[in-house]
Amino acid sequence: MEEAYRQARKRGEQGRRRAISQSEHPYLTDLDSLVAQLPLGQRESVGLRDIPLDMVVGTVTKGRQSAFSCNFMPLLPFSTEFARKWSNLYDIQVTEGYRDPIIVTEFMHRFYVQEGNKRVSVLKFLDAPTVSAKVTRLYPGTWDSVESRLYGEFCAFWRVCPLYEIEFSREGSYETLAKMLGQNLIEKWPQKKVDYLRHTFLLFKRAYLRAGGDHLDITTADAMLVYLNVYNQDRLLDTPTDIVVNRLCKIWRELVIAGKNDEDKVDLVEAPSVDEEETPAKSTSGVLNFFMGKTVYSAANPLRIAFIHEFPCATSSWDSLHDQGRQYLDEHFGGIVRTEAFEDCHDPDVFYAAVETAVKHGANVIFSTSHRLMEYTLRAAVEYPRVRFLNCSIGLPHQSVRSYFGKMYEAKFLLGALAASMADNHRIGYHASVFASGALSEINAFAIGASLLDPRAQIILTWGDVPAGGLAEAMCREGVSVMTGADMSKSLEDPTAYGLHRLIDGKVAGIAMPVWNWGRYYELIVRSLLHGTWDETSDDSRVRAVNYWYGMSSGVIDIRYAPGLPYQTRKLVQLLRNGIVEGSINPFGGELHSQDGVVQIEGFPPLPSTQIVEMDWLADNVVGTIPQPNDEPKVHAL
Repeated sequence: MEEAYRQARKRGEQGRRRAISQSEHPYLTDLDSLVAQLPLGQRESVGLRDIPLDMVVGTVTKGRQSAFSCNFMPLLPFSTEFARKWSNLYDIQVTEGYRDPIIVTEFMHRFYVQEGNKRVSVLKFLDAPTVSAKVTRLYPGTWDSVESRLYGEFCAFWRVCPLYEIEFSREGSYETLAKMLGQNLIEKWPQKKVDYLRHTFLLFKRAYLRAGGDHLDITTADAMLVYLNVYNQDRLLDTPTDIVVNRLCKIWRELVIAGKNDEDKVDLVEAPSVDEEETPAKSTSGVLNFFMGKTVYSAANPLRIAFIHEFPCATSSWDSLHDQGRQYLDEHFGGIVRTEAFEDCHDPDVFYAAVETAVKHGANVIFSTSHRLMEYTLRAAVEYPRVRFLNCSIGLPHQSVRSYFGKMYEAKFLLGALAASMADNHRIGYHASVFASGALSEINAFAIGASLLDPRAQIILTWGDVPAGGLAEAMCREGVSVMTGADMSKSLEDPTAYGLHRLIDGKVAGIAMPVWNWGRYYELIVRSLLHGTWDETSDDSRVRAVNYWYGMSSGVIDIRYAPGLPYQTRKLVQLLRNGIVEGSINPFGGELHSQDGVVQIEGFPPLPSTQIVEMDWLADNVVGTIPQPNDEPKVHAL
């Protein structure tokens, strides 16, 4: 017993000295001091529970605070009564086990001991995983901080799935986990599902610690979500630990990014480099001469690029436009660049087969042209680290996959101004088919553009599929004479509801439409590969995701007028367009108002690009609401 106590005390002294050297409190935290200046809520008896010992971090009162180091190891000499009691408890624990529960208070997902400090110390010394405890939960008095909101999400999760071990550091993660298991945070989970998650989590935790996960700035649960986003087709419980460890090593950079603050996760590249902007001669020979001596690629050793489309190009206008961009590369760069396309790859097995074929054909780069393919793209990128993968999306923090998208809000700003110049009753319709990244910035830019010409303009916002009667029926129902539809029609044969339209004598006439120039976009990205500037975009010493986000100034976004649009109207819009291209006009600069109040006052610079990408509000002249994502929960294999 004496030897055990001396070893525990030694660990206590080591913990105390380490804390002092790092300017941390060297003794146990006491809850009373911690909450003395905080607004507190109600207390709730949780009952008898097995709680994780690593979440027991302090004591309720100061009484025994200095008898323990911050790691709960003892500090008092062996000659004291304290040491004798500790040693007796140790002897009981190793011979027959101590069965009486301790008494704790839970506050913000951590436990503070009211009775049983020495038992906790003994059990921590023995590396016991849990301890039986009578738990009283103390709620915070306010929920206006990230920490308190996260705790609120945990409490909602715990009520349906009472597992203390599951701890996330990002809001929304508990709901995501519930969906992965086909559950929610409202109805109590079946006990089999709770036990299943517990066993799965413990298996993952062992593998995660073996891989060195304790050196990362994320919780084990955070890491499990990252893992499942990549490897969601194999049940964790059926996967050998060695394989899980190997996979964790493959996605290490993804785990590092997950631990970063949101502002440090993504590098938004908003303009091409000078080399990428250069315009070579239009002839094939001119292109070849331009790159001669600047690239390792040639007609004999071309840059091979594969494009993977979600749907057939013959029926999807979105995929068709991307494929036109692919064909442009073949024509523009001559033999230096060679491409191939894979269509109708929305099924994961078909997608992975396409990737495998492309790699066998020598692909250096693979583009997946829909944000819905990101999940598959990420897994493929992890499995083929020497191939460069890009996905058409924005704002996704993945180091293994670069994303690319356009500042469509710039075009929508112009369309909003154009709509206000032609509306006859201050009411303008805006139909959005999909709630995706960037959708709110586009709606708001449109609304701001409309208010620029008509301060009384109201934007009537609707979501979903256009009714069977088409845009004309929708416009009549909403009482508007001008309306913008989706950014892209669902099929090549159905151009209705695409772009800005006017209702004249019961018939819809086109006014203007936004334009995606994917050929130009792909050209700019390919130039970075040919010039060797791809690797200069991101610093390897700083693990960050790279998102290309080009706009009108790069030639990847524009608008197209319908024939017959009055000259003065076109002239006005052209002036606004020139301002955007030159950088003198930004829809999100200066005074901004949302439905909930002031966003920023007059005189402020434009919102940072990250805030535009992640916009979560609607302008005050928008009549409508932000929908809840209506995607059916995807039950991943855990």
